[in-house]
Amino acid sequence: MLPSSSPLIPIKNGINFRDLGGIITQDGRQIRPGCLFRSGDFYNINATEQHFIADSLGLKNVLDYRDQTEAEARPDNLWQHAHYFNIPANPFSDEVTATLTKELTHSGSLKKHSPLDFMVKLYQLLPFNNPAYQKLVHLLLNHNGQSIVQHCAIGKDRTGVGVALTLFTLGVDEQTIMQDYLLSDHLLNDFRQHLFEQYKDKLTTDELINRQQIFAAKPVYLQSAIDAIKSKYGTVDDWLENEYQLTEKNRQIIKNYYLI
Repeated sequence: MLPSSSPLIPIKNGINFRDLGGIITQDGRQIRPGCLFRSGDFYNINATEQHFIADSLGLKNVLDYRDQTEAEARPDNLWQHAHYFNIPANPFSDEVTATLTKELTHSGSLKKHSPLDFMVKLYQLLPFNNPAYQKLVHLLLNHNGQSIVQHCAIGKDRTGVGVALTLFTLGVDEQTIMQDYLLSDHLLNDFRQHLFEQYKDKLTTDELINRQQIFAAKPVYLQSAIDAIKSKYGTVDDWLENEYQLTEKNRQIIKNYYLI
């Protein structure tokens, strides 16, 4: 169950930045506020917002899922005492990429796939053999409950699967995980409109429609990841244990850190 109040962090220049605190687990506990966050990049935040994140949120660890070229083009404007980790989460594939800003101007992948097929394939690949999520698990397990924000470019795809992993680990049910994922579609609306306004004279109407679909958060996208997990491992629990060493013992350690 999602918290009744908005989890959105009041930062004008952030992208899809929100607190997972208050989400209810299946056993009736809830995620501790101010500990686990998700976001898009922090390229545009200003000094006031930096101070707010450092002083009011006390946010310690930044896990950036973007490729190196993305991170160099729009580097995070980090706050004092932040520990930054850039571990790309893109799947090892020439067919699809989560670097959506690249797809605005390079249509090679979208010529091979429909927008739906493109996104479904991406989500089917993200949960497996992913060093970025291995790093996420390490942070959750070994940093004594320190606060973490996981982010990519807009906080939807790579972050969406990373957050799903986190929530499954904490015992959140699949419906609530989907609700949190779909919240990104609403929170990214203004960002998408501004972004596509910049490209409206460079792309055809059909190209814009295609790209609007890959910048959306649709239930079928995350469900494709969950279905791929169950197809390979049978259950989400077996995926967590075999792919990311999240045994019941390790999951309990993480729950003790991040649940109240």
